[in-house]
Amino acid sequence: MKPPAWLRAVWRLIRFPLIPVVLYLALRPVLASVSESHGFGSPGGMGLGYLLFAATVSALRLIVLVIVPAWLAYRVVAGAVQHLLRDPG
Repeated sequence: MKPPAWLRAVWRLIRFPLIPVVLYLALRPVLASVSESHGFGSPGGMGLGYLLFAATVSALRLIVLVIVPAWLAYRVVAGAVQHLLRDPG
């Protein structure tokens, strides 16, 4: 059974911002727990894996804080302009 058209339309709108937000929310606690054992106070120092993981989580945070709100603002403005320019007849 196919979902209704309005549900597919809503999913298309929220799919892009939802994926990085969910990834960030899932990986942030993992980074916090990994940083306890591999952070600055670790006897072995920081390894390359920890640094790459921390960079990935930082990039996701940048996407969530900058790109997702910009994309959502663009979608809202584009929808409003399209609605205003729509021919009433």
